[in-house]
Amino acid sequence: MAKKTTPSELHKALTTNPSSHLEHFSIKLENGATLTGISHVPASEPSSSNGRPLLVGHHGATCSSHTFDTSPEDTASIYSQMLGVPFVAFNRPNYIDSSGWLVDRSSSEPANPHFKAKEGNSFFDEEARWVHEFILPALWTEFGIPNGCTTLVTLSHSMAVPIIIIAISSYSTQAAHDRKFRWAGAILYGFTEVHTKHSSDAVVRDMSDPHREPNEIPPGQDARIHIPPMKPDTMADLMCGPEGVVPDTKVRGLVKQAIQPFLAAEVTEMDAWWPQHAAKYKAGVEIPILYALGEYDWVWQGSKRNVDAFCKGFVNAPRIEGAVVAGAPHAIHLGRTGRGWWVRCFGFAIEVAESMAFGEEEGRPDNFEQGEWPVEMASA
Repeated sequence: MAKKTTPSELHKALTTNPSSHLEHFSIKLENGATLTGISHVPASEPSSSNGRPLLVGHHGATCSSHTFDTSPEDTASIYSQMLGVPFVAFNRPNYIDSSGWLVDRSSSEPANPHFKAKEGNSFFDEEARWVHEFILPALWTEFGIPNGCTTLVTLSHSMAVPIIIIAISSYSTQAAHDRKFRWAGAILYGFTEVHTKHSSDAVVRDMSDPHREPNEIPPGQDARIHIPPMKPDTMADLMCGPEGVVPDTKVRGLVKQAIQPFLAAEVTEMDAWWPQHAAKYKAGVEIPILYALGEYDWVWQGSKRNVDAFCKGFVNAPRIEGAVVAGAPHAIHLGRTGRGWWVRCFGFAIEVAESMAFGEEEGRPDNFEQGEWPVEMASA
């Protein structure tokens, strides 16, 4: 099971939910790296469940695993307990005290030379390799198998979206006997390929301002690997949208408290690398996808046109659902529709897990179109 450790000072500094029901974890990956995060395992498993998912939260840029546990009202643990689905969120490589090839704060060294990117890999390629080869297998072993899960479902926000698409593409090309876990579906939200002008202008404004107050510098800021930090108010707008979109006024302050530095490689590849490679990786996805943009997304243009364009590339996915969530910000889980979004995410995870379990049952009935029609229907 996951090693019980004391959270690092950086990890504690970013904790915003004073009554959290999620536990801190720290585990070793197969490559020797440290992975940290938070987890919630419901008290009991639903008795009628044949397919039980492990839902894995995958945070975006400038965030951490704590984005899924922001406050007592805005936390995955409510829905994990309610629906009997184990939930785990990890700190991405190079974030907080998870090891990475750019920075490794879990080590006494500022950057562990042992963790080198595979030659020729982009930043997105390398993180996707870590997610597919090391992180998800470890989480499956530590949280999925011991808790009776039958499959794994990922929940990726913002910058995590292109990374998880690449990882799914790699998983889809593997032979079944080589897979270390079973991936039933993926939820993607808060990412597309068309920026809002407002976000572009704000980022340029903040980065060009040399003056920084002490409270405007995120913990762990490193000029060697991070871009100059955005202002806390900008970050609150980024995640929460205009005033009033997030109902709890305290959440904007919690978002500011939990800011992490913005990796320069993420920013560069988001606009310059990903659009050139997106079609190839999307076409490689062969699992069900649930996708959404918020109407008030600060970063991306939240329109049906952009949703349709993004979804169009998943030509080999057995199922793709995409929509604009009305009234929602970039961080859909924090907005007025957040409760509904959480239920939808956990519900999707349950649905694809049960569908996979049913599809593998012996003696399952034929579809009407594939078998014989009932007599009363045939004679109608």
